This record gives sequence, C-alpha cells and structure tokens, in this order.
Amino acid sequence: MPFTPFHFGFAIFLWSIFFLLDPIALLIGCVIIDLEPIVYIIFGVGKLHGIMHSFFGVFVFLLPTSLLSWGTYKILKLEKHIKAYNPFISLLSSFIALVSHIFFDTIIYPEMMFFYPFSKKTGILFGLWSLRTDYLILTIMFFTGLILLILRFFYVKTKKKQKNEVEKQPEKK
Repeated sequence: MPFTPFHFGFAIFLWSIFFLLDPIALLIGCVIIDLEPIVYIIFGVGKLHGIMHSFFGVFVFLLPTSLLSWGTYKILKLEKHIKAYNPFISLLSSFIALVSHIFFDTIIYPEMMFFYPFSKKTGILFGLWSLRTDYLILTIMFFTGLILLILRFFYVKTKKKQKNEVEKQPEKK
C-alpha cells in the first residue's frame, strides 16, 4: 500500500473534476481498506494485504463508507458548504474510491488478489509501474486536484461578486 495518505490524491483529483461525486465518500473510501493492515500490525490477525484488499473488500466496505459519509455530513453540517448528501452518489463515490485503493496497491504488491472472490490469482497488475511511480502519480493527482479546487473556488467567488454588483446597480430607464 502506498503510505495511506497518498491515496487521498486520487480522491481530491477526482472530486476536482467531477463535482457531482461525494467528496467525503471519496476521501473515506480511499483509505478505509487500510483498516486491514492496521488490524494485522496491531493484533497480528489476518494478512497485511488479505481479502479486504480485493473486490470482496470493496463490497464489504461499500455500505459502511457511504454511511460514514452520511454521518459526517450530519455531524459537521456540510450541506452548508458542499452539495447535500445523496445516497446513490455516495455509493458510487465509495465504490470508485475503494476500487482505486486496491488498484494502486495491486500494482506494487505481488500478494494482492485484485479479483477475489472471483479469482485467487495474485500479482495480476504487479509491476505495471514502480512504487516510486505510484507515489508520483498520486502526488501529482493531489496537487493537480488541489490547484483545480482553488481555481474553482476563486471562479465561483468572482461570479458571486459580479452577480451581487449587478443586482446592486440601479435600473436605468
């Protein structure tokens, strides 16, 4: 697994391009699968990259990721700042993020069973590119997404300012 926070790069990049997606579900989905290695490291139970790092794990974590997103929206009252929670969009966002996590991990770890339970074959995508390239791609995605989000923020802010100025101008007869 790329150091877990690197997975956020994909989520931020994707949301900067597709504002329709649920940003909270993307962020949670990109990292929640790494509960498996945490349990392994702390308790010695399971494997570092076991069956949760596969399509099986995607379906195990799909609903909890979406529910965590919903809870985050409610607790932090995020509807004031970003589009309101939508369960279908949240599930789609969760699915995309979860699959992206196992995709990026499958490339750099030979023990990953990407298609489990449909196939127990390991190393399907292993070696497609190096660990360094994985980090580089995710880092570039992070900064590109961040720049796009900042540009979008200033664009929206400028549009609102222009709209307010137009509304304040007296009507000419």
